[in-house]
Amino acid sequence: MSREEMVFLVVDDIPTARRTIRALLNEMGYKNILEANDGTTAYRVLKTQKVDFVICDWYMEQMSGIALLKVMMADPELDRIPFLLVTGEMDLQKVIEAGKAGVSGYILKPFNFKVFKEKVESIIGSQNDPKDIKANRHYIRGRENMEAGRYDDAISEFNLALNVYKSAEVYYNIGYIKSLQKKYDEALYAFRKAVEINNLFAKAYRSMGEVYLRKGMPNDAEESFKKAGEIYMMKDMSEEAESAFKEALKIDPNTINIYNSLGIIYRKRGDYDKAISQYQKALKIDPSDENIYFNMARAYVEADDIPNAILSLEKSLNINHEFSLAKEMIKELKGGM
Repeated sequence: MSREEMVFLVVDDIPTARRTIRALLNEMGYKNILEANDGTTAYRVLKTQKVDFVICDWYMEQMSGIALLKVMMADPELDRIPFLLVTGEMDLQKVIEAGKAGVSGYILKPFNFKVFKEKVESIIGSQNDPKDIKANRHYIRGRENMEAGRYDDAISEFNLALNVYKSAEVYYNIGYIKSLQKKYDEALYAFRKAVEINNLFAKAYRSMGEVYLRKGMPNDAEESFKKAGEIYMMKDMSEEAESAFKEALKIDPNTINIYNSLGIIYRKRGDYDKAISQYQKALKIDPSDENIYFNMARAYVEADDIPNAILSLEKSLNINHEFSLAKEMIKELKGGM
């Protein structure tokens, strides 16, 4: 890919830091540069625009660089994008954490043009490794065969890709084909391999749940659907999270944590009536959970129903007199009345 074609995304909550990196990239000959001031905004950019390389600061308030990296590695559409982590300090624990998360490289601040250029070019060069090119070729052929319904040919190509390197997405596609062929044990094996490589691969957990159901294993299915929902929530994919949680509730309608999670999803959407309804369902199962009353109070506050918010907080504090967040909120609400 030429320098004119390559698109960089620079993520930092400090504007001057973004400008500095932009200037360094310009000096290297790269002109297509997008910016984001936090990880959440960066993720939206990544999902809506073509990005070939991410340069991201570790420490940001809204979503840290390492958190964005983990979310990207959990997304099959983004997990192959090179990721350079920028940080002011790096100890062994951080090196291990970043490595496990899938970072392409890291650079310590302050850095000069020579160090920056060498780091970026080294990462780009590693993406052009002949083995990676070969594996990607087999993966693309496998996808083409799969989409055309040539499943045996697709499996052959995917296995050739796995011979080069182990990929969660490749294992997922094998599992998908095996489930279509009703070879459920082989499908589960492939999905398990996918989540071993990428334990935030929500789609694989969701598919595992569906296969467990077909095998008559509802408890395992429920756990898989719940895991998928939790990961989707972490990634702010509320519709996918809602769908996964609802599948889990079909198996066991008395799962209190799911109602609480659905309440959070609806509250974030601004659908406060639905949110409160989910919290009420949770409380029917366990009326002694102060956290659910607290979450319900937050929904009432956002819906401008302060009296019911105070009532919910009082119930929360009746259960746990030392609940500091509830104490602070009720003090603030009563002070404003």
